[in-house]
Amino acid sequence: MDKETTTPRPRLRVLVIEDDADTREALTETVEQAGYEVATAREGREGLDQMRSFHPDVVLLDLMMPGLDGWQFRVEQRRDPVLAFTPVVAMSASRSPTAAAVDADLYLQKPVDGDALLSALDSATHTHEQRRERAARQQQERLAALGTLAAGLAHEINNPLTYVLLHLTRIERLLAKAPGGPSPWLGMLESSLRSVNEGCGRVRDIVASVRSFSRVDSIGQFPIDLVPVVETAVRLTGHELRRCAQLVLDLGDTPPVIANEGRLGQVMVNLLSNAAQAIPEGAPESNSIRVATWTDAEGRAVLEVTDTGHGIPERIQSRIFDPFFSTRPVGQGQGLGLSICQGIVASLGGEITVKSRPGWGSRFRVVLPPAGQAALRPEGSRVAQGSGVRTLAPRRLRVLVVDDDPAVLGALDVTLEHEHDIVTCDSGRHALARLREDDAFDAILCDLDMAPVSGIDVHHELERLQPDLAERMIFTSGGAFTPAARAFLDDLGERVLEKPLDLGELRRRLAELAR
Repeated sequence: MDKETTTPRPRLRVLVIEDDADTREALTETVEQAGYEVATAREGREGLDQMRSFHPDVVLLDLMMPGLDGWQFRVEQRRDPVLAFTPVVAMSASRSPTAAAVDADLYLQKPVDGDALLSALDSATHTHEQRRERAARQQQERLAALGTLAAGLAHEINNPLTYVLLHLTRIERLLAKAPGGPSPWLGMLESSLRSVNEGCGRVRDIVASVRSFSRVDSIGQFPIDLVPVVETAVRLTGHELRRCAQLVLDLGDTPPVIANEGRLGQVMVNLLSNAAQAIPEGAPESNSIRVATWTDAEGRAVLEVTDTGHGIPERIQSRIFDPFFSTRPVGQGQGLGLSICQGIVASLGGEITVKSRPGWGSRFRVVLPPAGQAALRPEGSRVAQGSGVRTLAPRRLRVLVVDDDPAVLGALDVTLEHEHDIVTCDSGRHALARLREDDAFDAILCDLDMAPVSGIDVHHELERLQPDLAERMIFTSGGAFTPAARAFLDDLGERVLEKPLDLGELRRRLAELAR
């Protein structure tokens, strides 16, 4: 081969497994001259040991060997999640169908010339890299599709949940005014209503969690509180966690961090799911998963997940954040979870580390820099809200309520009519037509997610024609998930109320406009 015209090759690692000393030496010389780093083994068992210490990019495997032959080597390799995905080029002098059908990325018939050998190594590594990139793209597409689906489902659930909760509030108010004083049946009815309210509250919390983590593709990053994100992730994974271990929460105060709530939630869910999967089922009382948050001596936010699972061998701890590396059996994990976590944490200026020992368990720690003092509450961040009346408006307002769901519109009408003068419109188009004829409103409560004229369209039109009235709009949303809607929500901040509506918070917003 003409060395002067040979294209320089990347410094990749090749493991040559060949029992014949002369053939092994010739293969090694050819591969080394081409720019590869080479290690050798004389049979399959030695080859497996070399893979664990040398970490080759590709294996050149002879099939006919004493001891552990090439076919048996592939079976053992595929059983080991650390070794399973390393590409293999198999070689044999046999012309049998069995040899040609070996489970390998490529098969070469001996004798092999140098050009064919190097071409096969290049092809195997290139094909493997393409396969990895394709799998990564598919994983990202699946995550995006799941996020869109989750946001859509949240929107569809939140509208009926809104009017159910509003009507429950109205029923409770009417019962409080029931004549005749307390009675057994009235007490039972009130008890049932409290149970229904509690159940609806749980549905609301679950939907809020799904909506939060459906925003993983949003590029916006804002100052957020770490603890509510952790609590949401615990709710999402709680069933899986309790099946295998006792859950221990030690959530101390942390400074706000600059992050995207959905992406940070994805990190937390991954860490909790990994902790659960590391613990065998059947003895939850004997195992634990501990979740802790605190502020370290440097003022950084710290999150730690510790489990009493099987632990991670020291020899593979340096690789667990590698893409496509998985300790699960082949076919049960893509090896992308921790890699994605590391990428997200690094993008936030933080770090994620692991301490583990077989038989002891694992401890994953995430450290994030503080956001600083000037932290504005982003869209989607958690702020504690009461369920009752905080501040009633000092005067009646004339309020235009706009929503394309008739049940939501009716529920808002009957809920607010005793406090304010309510006018309703069942679409953005009807709202704009009404405002052109009559703009004497103190406030506009407008659904964001309407078609074909959305709340965003109504706002833009009012900004052009009646900017003062545009400033008095309060928006409701059951789950905006388009990029345009997210950008709009980011600018609005506290002018958005997420469905199902917190009636106390709605009254507070109206009271502020009444001042």
